[in-house]
Amino acid sequence: MSVSGLLEAARSVLETDIGPVWMEAEVFEYRGPHRGSGHYYFKLRDSEASVSAIMWRGVAARALKGDIKEGQQVLVRGRFDIYSARGTLSFVLDHVENVGAGDLSARFEQLKKQLHGEGLFDAERKQELPERPKRVVVITGRDSAAEADILRTFEDGGAPIHILMSHVRVQGEGAAGEIVVALDQAARIKPDLILLSRGGGSLEDLWAFNEESLVRAIAACPVPVMSAVGHEVDFTLSDFVADARAITPTDGAQQISSSWIDARQQTQALAEDLPAAIKRLMREKHFQLNRAMRAFLAQAPGRRVERARVRFGHAEQALCSAAQKSVAKSHERLQRSARRLLHAGPQQRLQQVAGRLDKALAQLDAGDPRALLARGYALVQVEGESAFVRDPAQVEAGTLLAIQLAAGKLGARVE
Repeated sequence: MSVSGLLEAARSVLETDIGPVWMEAEVFEYRGPHRGSGHYYFKLRDSEASVSAIMWRGVAARALKGDIKEGQQVLVRGRFDIYSARGTLSFVLDHVENVGAGDLSARFEQLKKQLHGEGLFDAERKQELPERPKRVVVITGRDSAAEADILRTFEDGGAPIHILMSHVRVQGEGAAGEIVVALDQAARIKPDLILLSRGGGSLEDLWAFNEESLVRAIAACPVPVMSAVGHEVDFTLSDFVADARAITPTDGAQQISSSWIDARQQTQALAEDLPAAIKRLMREKHFQLNRAMRAFLAQAPGRRVERARVRFGHAEQALCSAAQKSVAKSHERLQRSARRLLHAGPQQRLQQVAGRLDKALAQLDAGDPRALLARGYALVQVEGESAFVRDPAQVEAGTLLAIQLAAGKLGARVE
């Protein structure tokens, strides 16, 4: 059979063997009428399964017998249909009436309202997350997809973060109690941040993160807590009370690593710009030196003598017409001027300029990273990586290293 022929046969079986049916279920992932088409798209579920539901805009006015909202328990009538282009099964509705709110949804909304009234969700009580955390405790399920995503994201980011794993049950009876204990144990070792995480699931699957005991434990935790539970469309009470929320476990690890990655990129950019900055500084100092030399030459001895001769001529005329006392005072002033001229001679100016130049060169030498290598320091990297090794915990036995010295490189293996 062709694909279209098989789907048409399936549609025929659904139409003849099942036909229109009544069904009681809980509304799930409800978003209201589509903005463009006006059709209603959502899901219907019970404790074990769910099915996509469609209510066309043309029948909604007569089909709806009350408001629809997330978690609402409804009684519906409709028939199954298969969308051939995608091969998807949907339940097309022609009657919807309210029965009541689903038990879990009602409990969720009631507890949310209570805790919100107590101020547990207020932004004022939330702690500020550290910009670049060094120690992070990850509370999640053992060997879970969330754990794998988090560890892979931290590894890809390459941030110098020490990760401590705390494995708990994240679903089922008693899971919330285990998470509360793990949260208390994590706070005792005083990390910079706690990442609380699990993958997506239904409201029932995520219910442990809606338990009042866990929500209050997060609110009382002295260490900042980031909640990364479920997917983007999933919300738990832990999300509302935590100091920060990530839409997925991967997003949580990325948020924690982002400041470290940005800092490393900025450092690399500065390192790449350093040679050009040194050249610019050398040009500026060379320009300043040339300007100082021109200023010195502009005050050469010949010109200074000529200017002095003119001043002496004026002084001589003044001496001829003044009294002896005035002559004596003028003579004394001329002697003081002569002494100042001698002390401000070209040799002293040259010494001053040379001193400033020596100081500028010393500053350049102090900032040259090669000077550190010349004094016996070394830069150590894992072979093939760009980051520098700062902590023995970053490498394992057998790791190949590249060691940069002042006169070349060495290869080494960690024993």
